[in-house]
Amino acid sequence: MTTVNDVVSSVINELSQVPGLATQIYATPRIQQMVQNAILLEIEEMWWPRLMMYQQVPIDSATGLLAADVQGPISAIDDYGDVFAVYRDGSNLKIPELPQSVNPFALTGVGAPRFISADSTIPHRPLRVWPAGATGNVVVCARQRTPFPASGTDQVYLDPLLISYDACWMYAVDDGTVPAQVNKYQVLATNRRKQMKANFSQHSLMLDPRFPSDQLLDQMDDTFFVLDQDPLA
Repeated sequence: MTTVNDVVSSVINELSQVPGLATQIYATPRIQQMVQNAILLEIEEMWWPRLMMYQQVPIDSATGLLAADVQGPISAIDDYGDVFAVYRDGSNLKIPELPQSVNPFALTGVGAPRFISADSTIPHRPLRVWPAGATGNVVVCARQRTPFPASGTDQVYLDPLLISYDACWMYAVDDGTVPAQVNKYQVLATNRRKQMKANFSQHSLMLDPRFPSDQLLDQMDDTFFVLDQDPLA
């Protein structure tokens, strides 16, 4: 696994500086800061599958708060903006966000949760459900984050080459002595970002969950769609 120090060393070499974290006493802390900034920027670029996690979480029926922390193998989830979707237990439908035009305390009754909203009452539990008397579990799909502030030994879960080009571009912009170098790393970072996004678009997607399951599809006769063959022959 690539660490922050590995990316910093790569940036030092890429910028044609004297190799070695200890040698670049002035540049190393600045480059590490730029690597950290690049990671934070790229995390927000898309819902990177490698950072996503699913967890079944029970609901406190007295308050509507989550009864357990949302904790993945990389990090805990503290930011409501990192929550991609919340599902009712046993359902494929997302629970909608509470509209500002709805008074949540006017919602009564027990049963399945009807809405979700951001909440910061308890760390690592960034949301709650409404009405407060809802029972059962919810399934949270959320994005994990690398530690902040980043240390040299922290792992980089995003593409290290993309992070390296981002940091090189930031350093070259601040240096400002070679305009062509600034453009070079900007283009390389843009192209690499496109490649990374394309890598996550190669698998088949279910566009409509109402479509028949694979078992039913296997029983369908698709010979009508074979080219260069008369289906009536």
